[in-house]
Amino acid sequence: MTFLKWLVWTACAVGLGVYLASGDIGGRTPLEHAERVWKQTVNPSKLDRVKDGLSDTLEDAKDAVTRKPSKPPRERISRDEREAVNRLIAQKK
Repeated sequence: MTFLKWLVWTACAVGLGVYLASGDIGGRTPLEHAERVWKQTVNPSKLDRVKDGLSDTLEDAKDAVTRKPSKPPRERISRDEREAVNRLIAQKK
């Protein structure tokens, strides 16, 4: 039964694909109509700018991750806290 359902759905998908590629509506195929609408509504120059911006951002992120910092990070623990941690570590040993 499952194979039969799969066979029917596959046949429907293939039939739809054949219709979209070869059907005739107003002298053009449905696929050509969809392509024309896509080209009219989507501005390719905007897409190119977005792609360029993403690639630049990706390169900047890679550079930030791979480069070594010019100076080590600032110590955020006070001297008293550091001494207390060292005492605790010494007690454990």
